[in-house]
Amino acid sequence: MRAKRLTALAVAVLVLITGCTTDGPTTRRTDGPATGTLRMVAGSEQQAVVDTVVKPWCAERHYRCEVTFKGSVDQARMLTSGGADFDAYWFASSVFLQLGDRASALRDVQPMFLTPVVFAAWRSEMDKLGFAGRSDVPIADILQAVESGRTRVWITNPTQSNSGATVLFGFLNHFAGNGPGTPLTQQQLDSPAVEQGVTRFVKAMDQTPPSTGTLMTECLARPDQCRAMFTYEDLVIEKNIELVKAGREPLLVAYPRGSLAVSDAPLGFLPQDGNDDAHRIFTELQNHLLKDPGAQAALLKLGRRPAAGVGLTLDKPDPAVFNPAWGIQGTINEQAIQFPSAPVIQAALDRYQTRYRRPVAVYYCLDGSGSMGDNDGWTGIQAAAGQIFDPEQAALNFLQTHPKDTTTVSIFNGDLTGGSPWTVPGNDPAALRDLVRKVTGYRPDGGTDMYACLLRAADELARPQPDDRKRLVVLMTDGQSDSKRRGKALAALRSAGVPVVAIAFGRGADPTQLQEVADATNGTFVRQDDLVAALRQAAGYK
Repeated sequence: MRAKRLTALAVAVLVLITGCTTDGPTTRRTDGPATGTLRMVAGSEQQAVVDTVVKPWCAERHYRCEVTFKGSVDQARMLTSGGADFDAYWFASSVFLQLGDRASALRDVQPMFLTPVVFAAWRSEMDKLGFAGRSDVPIADILQAVESGRTRVWITNPTQSNSGATVLFGFLNHFAGNGPGTPLTQQQLDSPAVEQGVTRFVKAMDQTPPSTGTLMTECLARPDQCRAMFTYEDLVIEKNIELVKAGREPLLVAYPRGSLAVSDAPLGFLPQDGNDDAHRIFTELQNHLLKDPGAQAALLKLGRRPAAGVGLTLDKPDPAVFNPAWGIQGTINEQAIQFPSAPVIQAALDRYQTRYRRPVAVYYCLDGSGSMGDNDGWTGIQAAAGQIFDPEQAALNFLQTHPKDTTTVSIFNGDLTGGSPWTVPGNDPAALRDLVRKVTGYRPDGGTDMYACLLRAADELARPQPDDRKRLVVLMTDGQSDSKRRGKALAALRSAGVPVVAIAFGRGADPTQLQEVADATNGTFVRQDDLVAALRQAAGYK
């Protein structure tokens, strides 16, 4: 029963009904009957397009358009497993589409718009690097700036986010010596030149948040730590409009010459018994997005380039959107790279987790108090432990443990409990499966003192780390913590310099305490009632 209630709660949290006239659950217009339903799953990158273009179109035609926003990995997994809950899939780019649609289940797949991935930095940083005012910058110059430590650069985790994956394949192509029209091969991926080059590049990244939205939000909130990033051109445009209105310094972009990668927002239909009516709506929506002048104008206003245009060339672009002062170019003459086949994509993303990235010492502080047994929280912890730690499940989520990672799990109530902490050095499958058994075998009980666990984590992670390991604490709680050890814990975390991903579960969690921990450590605060999704997201910071 607890598992059923958790599933229902997760669905309630994750599903966003977007069609028609309101943002709430009611999607049927009152001035006419609905004439059909289209169920669509989309990447978070499409949020602005859904709100600005898709919703009004659905409302005007009295269609019920249900849009669920999911991450790239979730979309690919759902499509691979049959994905019968949705009529249409809208990926951010073809990378994860290829992974999810190896059986060619989708029909009528077309790119809806284009946006190049750019190197973006604060204007003052671009001046310092010597990139400001240049129409394009050779990929070698960007690579030299990144690897030399002259700037602090962020990228999304390539195994969790399309933008990071798109950048990864751009650089893999560069290290392989391929021109834009030549896709990476498995033989090239296996070569020492590619392996060594991409490992240097990935390890030079300062932070790797798990999603593009998180990257943009956290980077802009911490300009002292995030000086530059790889991200989508359209998101830079969106954020610059906000920054300028707020009187802040805008971002400038550079287009990596010799390794330009483009996101193409492919939208495809999944035929199923009884969804012929949905196919009709889908076809109309595609035609609207691709051919309707009003829709095209709205997409351009959002910084999306037409998929039906001539390459990346724009006809008389609006300078308020495609602003030359931000380095935005209306005409980009360079051809984008061609993505490799699905098996090569799979191999490259697997290698990111187990070979390319820096190893991580991660310390999980999981709330095992009595209330976690009453609100189904521990059921979520048990499910998440399987997806994160079990080697087979972790591989499906592209969350594999690196051979040089260190994984520690502590369960806390009024103090550390359940025989924890448990530490697994490396990625031994038997040890990781045993870690899952230990977590799932615990039964919640007692009070709540998260600071006891944070003190232990700070003490462990303050020690010198071999192999250039990154350090990370993942904290999850559903209640207000005893605070007698608060001061010592915060001081120890600050001294250790370890970021904390602080997850609030349920209504009883105190966001004030968790936000304070996140702020004090330059970490991240997350409020999430789907613990599987929340802990997977936290693991994606590797």
